[in-house]
Amino acid sequence: MAVNLSQQQYQTEPIKCWGRMKELRRGHFRHTWDAAAHGEPVIQGIVEFFLGYFSGIGDFANPSYGPYFTVMMRNPEFATKVFEGAEARGLPRDICSSMRCHLGQLFTGMSFKGPEGQTMHPDMVIQMAGCHSILKTGQLFSQHGDAPYFIMDFPSTDRDEAARAYVKGQLYEGIEWMEQITGRKYDNEKLIEGVKNEYETGRLLAAVMELQRSVPAPLDMRQLWSLRLPGVTLRHKAETVAFYKDLLDEVIDRVERQVSAKGVETARIMMEGLPPFPRIDILRYPTRYGAVVVGGDALFYTGGMWHLQDDGSWKVPPPLDEWRPGIRTREDAFELICDMRLTFGIRPYACDTRPFAVRQEYVWRAKHFGADGVIIHMDRGCRAVQQGMEENKIALDQAGFRTVTYEASQADFRDFNERQIYDTLDAFMESLGLKSMAEAPQAEAAEDEPGLHGAGG
Repeated sequence: MAVNLSQQQYQTEPIKCWGRMKELRRGHFRHTWDAAAHGEPVIQGIVEFFLGYFSGIGDFANPSYGPYFTVMMRNPEFATKVFEGAEARGLPRDICSSMRCHLGQLFTGMSFKGPEGQTMHPDMVIQMAGCHSILKTGQLFSQHGDAPYFIMDFPSTDRDEAARAYVKGQLYEGIEWMEQITGRKYDNEKLIEGVKNEYETGRLLAAVMELQRSVPAPLDMRQLWSLRLPGVTLRHKAETVAFYKDLLDEVIDRVERQVSAKGVETARIMMEGLPPFPRIDILRYPTRYGAVVVGGDALFYTGGMWHLQDDGSWKVPPPLDEWRPGIRTREDAFELICDMRLTFGIRPYACDTRPFAVRQEYVWRAKHFGADGVIIHMDRGCRAVQQGMEENKIALDQAGFRTVTYEASQADFRDFNERQIYDTLDAFMESLGLKSMAEAPQAEAAEDEPGLHGAGG
């Protein structure tokens, strides 16, 4: 497959919406510690794919399994203490690295202590059955944190009426359980508002990401990795919908004026698999060669919402008033949740059990976004994400794409061998016919990255 070796210079400029993204993120973190003081429920667990549903129980806070995930990703010394706190309890390094982050915070007492001396105790632990590590972490948090535990077991592949009935049964059962635990009446109006906002957030963010097809790409994956954050933690809020409407307008304007992510685009790269959060600077490494990372599965799935097609292709969903107008009842809202959960691409990243379809999606994505090469993270920190990854690489190779793999971990910095990884990437970029244009980037603190499962900090 031919590689674009153009040295054409494009204009570039800062992202105008960046400050609003940062403020939304800070507000989310503050709410983690303020909600209980204001009489609002605190839900522990990874529930970010169903935030609209939980709106019905109140203006809840969700610190995931621990509020200091970002701090760990920024600070190796701090992270080492937390990891060792988990490992001292017998949790080895071969289990999920993100779950060790969460359990280390629990076992060292940080999960309940705020940065300004606040204390917070969750009202409940709710976890969707994404993988065995996530479920076991929820169980341990429930036991050690003395909070009742509820599992939401949703199918990840079937789209028939039986699957929808099963999902709705879980939703009804969850409402009864939350009302019993909190003593609060579930509010259908807040449910409807939250679910509608969730749909629009996912659709708008997908529309932003779809514009990455443009040459030059208006943004790079590192920028989008941060810009997607409100769509992960606050997708049920009206202010998040407003943010993505403005971001979409801004990115459309960048495309029309050919404003580039980095000012040069010698090649377009896809990065597949969850990136190593402690070394998120890897998303910018190809810029040393003038190349731009335009996206990847982890970026597009954690925030955006796509209408998945049987041939492996994706489409941006239509506006809500075209797809499902007139949502007025709890049942209407549950039907929309089923749409987002079963028809569209809002789903836990590690929960996809459609190996053939995923291989189709990898090839379609590389073609659709004009990739010249694909870099694949072989993640030691997550067995579920790794399922079928070698087969995905083979499918890309057979489709004519140049590929390379590297081994690291999504959350444990100790698994990142900088020299080995960057030597591998240098050889790959040179195999594309590219020459180094700058020195290798310095290690970048994950300033804007709370991770897939973190509340931020």
